[in-house]
Amino acid sequence: MRFLADVDGAAAGTASGGDGESTGAAALTAMWVDPAFRRAGVGDLLVRTVVEWARAEGYDRLFLWVTAVNLNAERLYSRNGFQRAGGSQEVRPGELEFEMSRALHPRSLR
Repeated sequence: MRFLADVDGAAAGTASGGDGESTGAAALTAMWVDPAFRRAGVGDLLVRTVVEWARAEGYDRLFLWVTAVNLNAERLYSRNGFQRAGGSQEVRPGELEFEMSRALHPRSLR
């Protein structure tokens, strides 16, 4: 599922979610916010939208991957209830990305 954040007719950002690699899990598979709209809440809105979509679809967990050099993105995900899940992999030579996840049961952070 793809979501678009529109601000006064301008595409401010997008996020996508789909099936994860494990049973009962969804994945936030893509995320982008136009630099002109960063630090304006667009990223939080998109993450919350994917969380709510995954919860409504009946998934138990939501996973994503974030590159080690993208500290702002990792802070965004942490602020929205994600924690490092222990997995890492090389995304480009010499550059790691880390797996993050969060629970989606009704009592989890919103």
